[in-house]
This record gives sequence, structure tokens and C-alpha cells, in this order.
Amino acid sequence: MTNIYRSQFRMPFSLFEKLKAEAGKAGRSVNAELVGRLERSLTDSSNDIDMRIIFEALERLSQRNPELRYSFGVNLGNQRDVRPSEIESGNWTLAADPDNPVADLLAKKQAGVPAK
Repeated sequence: MTNIYRSQFRMPFSLFEKLKAEAGKAGRSVNAELVGRLERSLTDSSNDIDMRIIFEALERLSQRNPELRYSFGVNLGNQRDVRPSEIESGNWTLAADPDNPVADLLAKKQAGVPAK
């Protein structure tokens, strides 16, 4: 571990508690959570990183507020997908595509959703 800088930083206890809680949700150490968040904040932004941040934030909101459902639309290549993506209680869904019922049936089967 010659490429590791060891340090000791001070932060408000309330911030540490939040960081510790988020690390627990992610199943990693506080140090790994801190390093990951610092790396993300210092990396040049890209669409992939920004989308991951949005999805992570929506998942946290959904888990904290299971009675609420969050939805959004996707615009790919100037062609908006009119099916809303939704997250409820930490579970993502994509509305049915009336133009492609077979793809929707396959997606539901893979997700373990019983056919109606």
C-alpha cells in the first residue's frame, strides 16, 4: 500500500453520522464511501456519472419515503420515450410499451413479474 496517503480529517459529527449511514446502506466502509464520493466530485462530469448520481439520489428518496412514487421521462437522441420510468420503495419500473408488447412481456418475465 505504497500508493495510499494516510490522513486524519476533521468534520462535524452530524456529517460523519450521515456518511456512516450512507456507507452502511451501500455495504461499504466509511472510508470507502468517503473516497468514492470525493472521486465522483472531483472527476470531470459525464452523462454516465450524472445519471448515476440522479439514480442514486432517487433510490435514496424512494427508500426514505416508501409511500411516494417518483417518475421521470427519458429523452434519447431527440426522441422522447413517452413511457415514464418510476421508482417506488427502491424498485425501478418502466411503463409498458404499447408498440412492443413482446419486449414488455420478456422484460416482465426476466423481472419475475407474473403475466396477467
